[in-house]
Amino acid sequence: MSNKVRVYELAKETGLHNKEVLRRLTDLGVDAKSHSSSIDGADAARFRESLGKTDVERKAEQEAKRRREQAELDRYRSMQAAAPPERKKAAKVLPPHLREQQAATPPPVTAPSEGETPAPADQGTGDATAPAPSAPTEPEAQDGQPVPPTQEPAAPSEGDAGAKRMPGAPPPRLKPGEAPLRPPSQRAPQPPPTATGDAPELRRRGDQALPQEGSGRRAIPPPLRKAPARPQPQPGAPAGGRGGPGAPGGAGRGAPSGPGGGRGAPGGAGRGAPAGGRGPGSSPYRQPVGRSGPGGTGGPSRGPAGPGGTGGPGSGKTKRKKKRERQSPAEQELQRGPMRRDVPIEEQIQVERVEVLSGITVGELADKLGVPGAALVKKLFDMGEMATVQQTLPDDTVEIICADLGVDVYFMSEEELEFGIEAPEDPGTLESRPPVITVMGHVDHGKTKLLDAIRKTDVVAGEAGGITQHIGAYQITKDGRRITFIDTPGHEAFTAMRARGAQVTDVAILVVAADDGVMPQTREAIAHAQAAEVPVVVAVNKIDVEGADPNRVKAQLTEHDLVAEEFGGDVPMVEVSALQQIGLEDLLEVVLLQADLLELQANPDKAARGRVVEANLDRGRGPVATVLVQGGTLHRGDILVAGTADGKIRAMFDENGQPVEEAQPSRPVQVLGLNEVPEAGDEFRVVDAERFARDVAERRSARERRKELADRRPTTLEEFTSAVQAGDKAQLNVIIKADVSGSAEALEDALLKLELDEVQVRVIQKGVGAITQGDVRLAEASDAIIVAFNVRPGANAREEIDRSGVDVRTYRIIYEAIEDIERAVKGLLAPEFREEIVGEAEVREVFKTPKGFVFGCMVIKGEVRRDAGVRVIRDGVVVAEDTMTSLRRFKDDVKEVREGFECGIGLAKFQDVKEGDVLEAFETVEVARD
Repeated sequence: MSNKVRVYELAKETGLHNKEVLRRLTDLGVDAKSHSSSIDGADAARFRESLGKTDVERKAEQEAKRRREQAELDRYRSMQAAAPPERKKAAKVLPPHLREQQAATPPPVTAPSEGETPAPADQGTGDATAPAPSAPTEPEAQDGQPVPPTQEPAAPSEGDAGAKRMPGAPPPRLKPGEAPLRPPSQRAPQPPPTATGDAPELRRRGDQALPQEGSGRRAIPPPLRKAPARPQPQPGAPAGGRGGPGAPGGAGRGAPSGPGGGRGAPGGAGRGAPAGGRGPGSSPYRQPVGRSGPGGTGGPSRGPAGPGGTGGPGSGKTKRKKKRERQSPAEQELQRGPMRRDVPIEEQIQVERVEVLSGITVGELADKLGVPGAALVKKLFDMGEMATVQQTLPDDTVEIICADLGVDVYFMSEEELEFGIEAPEDPGTLESRPPVITVMGHVDHGKTKLLDAIRKTDVVAGEAGGITQHIGAYQITKDGRRITFIDTPGHEAFTAMRARGAQVTDVAILVVAADDGVMPQTREAIAHAQAAEVPVVVAVNKIDVEGADPNRVKAQLTEHDLVAEEFGGDVPMVEVSALQQIGLEDLLEVVLLQADLLELQANPDKAARGRVVEANLDRGRGPVATVLVQGGTLHRGDILVAGTADGKIRAMFDENGQPVEEAQPSRPVQVLGLNEVPEAGDEFRVVDAERFARDVAERRSARERRKELADRRPTTLEEFTSAVQAGDKAQLNVIIKADVSGSAEALEDALLKLELDEVQVRVIQKGVGAITQGDVRLAEASDAIIVAFNVRPGANAREEIDRSGVDVRTYRIIYEAIEDIERAVKGLLAPEFREEIVGEAEVREVFKTPKGFVFGCMVIKGEVRRDAGVRVIRDGVVVAEDTMTSLRRFKDDVKEVREGFECGIGLAKFQDVKEGDVLEAFETVEVARD
C-alpha cells in the first residue's frame, strides 16, 4: 500500500498555499477536502509531476506582467506630470479691480527646475499692478516621506521688499509698478524637463484649450522649458502633475487666496490626490473679499494634483484611491464605464442574440443584454410589469421584452448549459443493442399477466388489488437475443407514467382485451405512442374468454389509424392469451422483427447516460433508482447526476436482485448511492468528479425553486377584493407520501384535478418513504391531512400523530385514495340552503290582546311548527314575512299543530293580518353539496 501524504505537507514542500494545492488536486480528480486530508502517494506523485513546468511558467508570466504594469504606470505618471487633466468650471464675473489686474498680468513663464537659481524676470512692463502675495504653503510629502521647502535665493528688489516678515504679519504695501517678491517657500518649483528637452503639449481627448486671460478659467500650460528668469505669478496656470512640483495656482475668481491647506499644493484640475488645496477663489467656502492676488504655489503631490486653494490639511489616501493609482488609465476608464443615466436602453444594447435558461432573473437578463439592472426594471415598468432585479421572469415575458428591444432569445436546456452540445456519434463506434419494449393498455386488460407469462413469473400476485401501480423494467433472452420490457400502469391516474414509458421505448406493445375492446386508457396509450413516433404492435389478449371477438377489436383500432396487416395496413396484430400462454412466441418474433427494421445501435465505450424509470426510498438501502441505460456503459463506482440527485454508485442490481458490475445500453438496473430520490423520468449522466455533479445538482435545485416562485403569480388588488366579497375560499392542504416517486406524482395529479371553484386542493409537500415526525409536524402547523400510499408511519411518527391529532389516511389502491379525497373536498364546499314548506294555516278570526294580536287559524296542510318562519299570503301575493312569537292550542303552548286542528298564532312584527289570509310555515334546510 502506498504511503499517505497530507495536503499541508505538499503545500510546505512545494511552497504553495493550502488552497492552491487543494484546487490543483481537485483538477487532477483527487478528492481532498481540507489541508489535513490525506492522499495516496501515487496521487502526490502526480501532483508533483504537474508542477514541474507549471510553476516556472507561472513565475515568468507574473514577472512579465509586473514589468508591463510598471511600465504602464511610469508612462501614465509621465503623461500626467506633463499635462494634468483640467477641470472645467463656469467662469465667475470678477470685480472691476480684479479684471484690471488680470488683464495687466504678463503671460506665464515656466519656473526653473528644483535646485536652480532663478534670475530676475524682465520688468519691461512696469505698468502692471501686482496683487498681494498669498500666505506661504509647504510642499506635500511624496510617498510618505516629508519634503523640505524649496530653498531658492531671493531675487534683488527695491527697499526691504525682500526682507523677512514674521508669520501672520500683513504683507507690505507696494508702490505702483513694483512687483511683489515671494519668499522661498512660495516659489513654485516646476517639474523636471523630459529627456528630449521640451515636452509636447498633452491634452485629453475632447478637451479644448481655454483662454488664459479674462475668462477666469484654467488653461493648458505652455510647453515646459528651462527658463533662466524668475517666473511671474500667473493666474490660470494649473499646478504640476503627479510626482513633480506643482505650478502656480489657477486664476482668481473673486476671492483672495487663503493659507494653503496643510501640505496640500494648490493644484490644477486632476482626479488624483485630495491633499492639494484649491486655487484662489475656487474654494467652496466664503472668503473675505479683498485685493486679488496670485494663487499659492504648487507643491509635490502624490498623484494628479487636485484643485488648489484654501482648505484644511491634506488627508491621507484611502485604499480605493491607492488602488486606482495602481491601475492604468485604460483600466480606470473601463472600471468607471460610460455614463448611461440618460441613454435609452435600446441604444445601450450591443448584442443581437442572448441564450438564457427558463426562470432567469431580471438581473441575469440585464447582464446578458449588457445593460444596468435599473434600466431593465424601468423598461419593464414602462411595459406594465412590476419587477425587481432579483425577481424571476416567466419565459413569455422574456420573449416579449427581448422582441421589444430587437434581440433574439434562445432558451437553452439544462443539458446544453451544463454539458454542452454533444457531437454526433462516430458510426464506427456504434454497436447493436437490445430493443426496449413498453407494454401499454387499459387497466385489467392483462399487461402484467402477459409479461409474467413471457418471463415465467407472477408479478400480478404482488400488486395490491391486482393492478400495476409502478413501472417495472425487465430483460429476457429469446433465442440468444436480449429484449428489455417496461411495464406501465393502465389506471387513468398514471398518465405521466405511460408518457414516460413511451419516451424511452423503441417498440410499443398495445394490449387490448378481446372481450372488452378499445377503452379510454387504450386510446390514451395510442396517443402516447403516436406522439413518441414509435412503432406499435397490438396484442389482442384474452382470446380464450367467452365473448371474445378479436375482429371487433381490430375494427375499432382502425378508427384510431391502427390498421392491421391483414386489412392492408402496416400494424402487426397478434392474438394471444396470457393465461393459457397462447401466441407468445409469435408475439416475440414480431417484436424482434420490428427491432431489426429499426437497426438499433449505441456506443458502449463512453460515459453512460439514460433515464430514471422509477425511484423509491428503501429503509435499509436509502434512495434506490431504477435506471435504463440508453448510451455508454454504467459501472459500479461511477459518479452519477440525475435531476437534483447525485452520488457515487455503491451497488447495482438487475431485475432479479442479483448484483452486477456494469450495465450496457438498453439494460435496466437498480442503483444505490444517490443522496436523494430522483424524479421518475429524469435523465441521468455519468460525470468525472463528485464536486461537478454536486454543483450541477445544486444549480438545478435552485433553478427549480426560482421557477416555482416565478409561477406563483401575485394576486392583484381587484382579485383580492372580489375574493373577499365572495367569501373566503376553502382550501384543503395535503401532504403526499408514497413508496415510489411515480405513485406520488400520479396521486398529486389526480388530486389537483379535483380542484373546484370554491375549494382549492394544495399539495404542500410530496415525498417518498415512510411518514416521519417532520411530516406530522408540518401537517399540524399547516392544518393539512397526510395521504399515505403504500407506506406507514414509524413509531415516533405514530406517537406524534396521537399527540397532535393529525388526520393520516393510508391506502394501497390509488383509486380508493382519489375517491376518499374527493369526498373530503366536497365536504368543504359551502352547503346549499333550501326552503321547505312544512304547512299552511288559514286565518279564521283575529283577536286583540294586551300583548298584541292573536290570529285564530285552522291548519289546512301539513303542520305548523313553533320555530318555523311565516309568510302572510293574501290573494296569492306574499304580503309579509315574519317569525312566530307564540303557538297555542287552546291555552297551552305547543311546539307544533298538525293538519285539521285549530290554533292561535302570534307574529313578531306584522300585525295587519285579515281573515282569509293564509299563513305559510316554512323552514330553511341545509343540504350538502354533491
